Amino acid sequence: MKSLKILLFFLFAITTFGQEKAFNEALIVVNEKIVYKDILDAFDSKNIESVKVLKDKEAIAIYGQIGKNGAILITTKTISKRELKQLYKKYSLENSIKNESDVFKISGTVYDCEKLPIPGAYIKNLNSKAETQADFDGKFSIEVKLNDILEISFIEFKSHKIKIENKENLVVNLKSDQHIILEKPVIYLYPTEKTALDIKLDVKGKLLTTFPKYDKNWEVIAEPNGQIFDKKTNRYYSSLFWDGTIDFPEEHYKYNDGFIVPKEKLTEFFIEKLENIGLNNQETNDFIQYWLPVLERNKYNFIHFLINEKCSEIATLNVNPKPETSIRIYVEFYGLENFKNINEQQLPKTNRRGFTLVEWGGSDVSSKIKNNEL
Repeated sequence: MKSLKILLFFLFAITTFGQEKAFNEALIVVNEKIVYKDILDAFDSKNIESVKVLKDKEAIAIYGQIGKNGAILITTKTISKRELKQLYKKYSLENSIKNESDVFKISGTVYDCEKLPIPGAYIKNLNSKAETQADFDGKFSIEVKLNDILEISFIEFKSHKIKIENKENLVVNLKSDQHIILEKPVIYLYPTEKTALDIKLDVKGKLLTTFPKYDKNWEVIAEPNGQIFDKKTNRYYSSLFWDGTIDFPEEHYKYNDGFIVPKEKLTEFFIEKLENIGLNNQETNDFIQYWLPVLERNKYNFIHFLINEKCSEIATLNVNPKPETSIRIYVEFYGLENFKNINEQQLPKTNRRGFTLVEWGGSDVSSKIKNNEL
């Protein structure tokens, strides 16, 4: 039996000037059926009627890319149809090739290290380039083939790659990269008259996503009703968006004051505090619509505000011409299972006068709080 492999190896080497590696990667075709190379151990050379060797380009023309290393075509003579059928059933490669080329949808869920879902996690098929995002519960569905590679990532986590080896649902756990993510800072502009503005943003960490695209600055025309026209994209926006990551020293997270808010009272808490600080009805609604689903995952939340000058520890805004009134608010929070006492944070009240700029954003600082203890 082994003599057949030796005979074919020499024939392949002479015809293609190939080496043993090339021979081992060549396609084996028996009576026009693509088979695993192991079938050669089941043949006696006396049962071979003819052998033909195809070079790589010839094989690709017939069999596609699976023939890129050439092909050995074998025709048998004295083997019965029944025996051939059994051999094909055992050694056929065609079914495997077909299955690997079949596209199917695979589902999964993305969690963090605490088994909490990660809404918005990015899932990319590195083979087909298809992309999707996880929903609010961390769930996703994407088209794949067997052996495709999926990359799962999110901006405050280390990316993770998975090879698709079957059709079972995926469970993905992403590890935090220990950076704090600055989520959803949005900037509203209210000049007293239509005004051309030059805005420079200096983030003390790493700037990630911007909308409209930030390139050295934003050049916009703002109107009293809050509409913002971006000169670079020639589009109108209701606000300017950015996010990023930052690393503060441990001292930053040793809070002396703040608020402990049960999930049931988050809405009334934010309406009271934000509007007292100076946000209007629409800005407050936008804030709550974004943060409420995130904070309601926790039974209680510790909440601390960075306001106005304190926000410059995260990012500075250089706006020309300069606003008469600036109201900047970043919320920092983490979840708690039980109520704890904390000194209540005293919040300033800002009256809006003249050209007003408003900015809000926030961060989940859970990864920086050991055992969620104050």
